Order: sequence, then structure tokens, then C-alpha cells
Amino acid sequence: MNEPIRLQLLRSDDRDAQHAVRRGELVRVTRGIAVDQDDWVNAGVRGRARIELEAVVTAVGEWRTLSHRSAALLWNLPDVDRPDRRVHVTDPLLATTHSGRRVVRHAAPLSDDDVTTIDGRRVTSLLRTVVDLARSTSYENVVAVLDHVLRLRLVDETALRRAFAAWPSPRGMTRARRALLFADPLAESPGESVSRVRADHEGFPPPVLQQRMGRSRVDFWWPRFGIVGEFDGLVKYEQDTGAIRTEKQREQELLMRPEVRRVVRWGWSDLGARGRFQTLLRSAGLPTGC
Repeated sequence: MNEPIRLQLLRSDDRDAQHAVRRGELVRVTRGIAVDQDDWVNAGVRGRARIELEAVVTAVGEWRTLSHRSAALLWNLPDVDRPDRRVHVTDPLLATTHSGRRVVRHAAPLSDDDVTTIDGRRVTSLLRTVVDLARSTSYENVVAVLDHVLRLRLVDETALRRAFAAWPSPRGMTRARRALLFADPLAESPGESVSRVRADHEGFPPPVLQQRMGRSRVDFWWPRFGIVGEFDGLVKYEQDTGAIRTEKQREQELLMRPEVRRVVRWGWSDLGARGRFQTLLRSAGLPTGC
């Protein structure tokens, strides 16, 4: 979020504020903290997550260093796992990790290079945040994060390998190394990253990414089978008839090419519905196990 987050303390004896909450003018974010209703509505998904983080920090107080998924939010890294409204911090003075309702305090060492500041908050460095995510989030999320940082050249692959190798605990490192081998900087969105993981898990052949075809560049291309795959990240064509026509024309142009036999499209809803994404690929004629 570019502008400062305007939070409002909700005291039990502040009747005006309590009435504003009941009227919907203020949104209660966490106990004792509210935000203007317009700010909440206009913030979007990531903006609301940032508001919730700031609200919990304000309500509970400052700790050591924001880390893991909370640090990922401040670094604008992808997060495709189920929402986690808790704030994650790392405290090197703790002997064991403590998971609370609003705060997870991770016990782990932090060097000076592991800590920086974003918007006035102590936060783990980008490299350390990626390492923490690689150890603690799903394989799909790790791939999405690695694709992102490699595509934007935010972190060097050699630095990642060294950081994974130097981590003192083996927990999560096998998954992290496997994800780094699978990561591809050509993947341009978290949805494309998740799609690649799902397709690979089901045994579909690996696609060529970002293949240029005439005036178009397609997300996925399986040349042996003549199949183009396109991930639609947003429901962006519902009320935009011009965009619908443009996409249909683009698809027709692709199908006119002699090497293209089928064009298959999917989005987040298809990835979220059990088996639907795999069914779409099979229906397009893409085999598994080859």
C-alpha cells in the first residue's frame, strides 16, 4: 500500500466510534482497531491483508521482526496458500516457536543481514523471507515465489542455492531444493506457476512457456500435441465486450496456424475445483505419462 494506513482505536467508552461501526462507517479489523469503510472496500485483497497486519501489530504491540508470510506481504511476494490472518514474527531469543490466535512467534536465529526495514517495520530481508517461505509453505506457493523472484531478478539463483544449503535445519529443505529445480523465470504469474505444478503432478508433459506465435505470445505450448494453454488470472471479461471480442479474435488467429490444433483456457476457479483443471487438459487431448 502506497499511502499510510489510517487505523482508528476503538475504545469501549467511545460511543461515537461504536455507533460508526454499527452503521457500517467503520470496519472492525481486530479487537480494538477499526478502519474507514471506504478505505477497506478500496484496498483490495492484498491491501486488506496489509491493514489486518498493521491492526494486529498496533493492537498487540511491537515484537522482534516480521517474517514468513507477513514479510512476504510487505515484499509483495505471491501467496497462493489458504489465507492466514495471523502475524508471523521471528524472535531469536525464543527457544521454541509459539503459535497463537493472532501471532506466530518463530524461534530462529537472525543475523544483521537477515533484517531490514519496510515502511518503518523491522522485517526479514528478501532472501531470508524466501528461505522461510520455502521451509514453511506449500510446494505450490514456494514455486510461485521462486518463479516471481527469479523472473524479476530480485534474488540470484546462486544465492538461493547457497542459502538453502547453509540453513542449519533440514526441515523443509528437500522441498525447497526441489522447487528451485522446478522454478522457471518465464512463468509470469502465480496462476501460471500453480498450473505448472498441477500439470507436472498429474504427469502431463512439460510445456514451453511464453511461446511467440505471430502477434501473440501464449502462456503454455505443447508443440508435440499442437495444444496452446492460456491462464486467465482474473474474471476480466465479464462486462467488457471489447476485451471478449479481442480474446476471441486472438484465439481464432491461433487456431488458424497450422501447428495449433487446440486452445484450452482456465482460471483460478478451474484450479480450485477438484479435478477440473486436469479434465480440461485431458479433454484438449493432452496425455499423461509420456
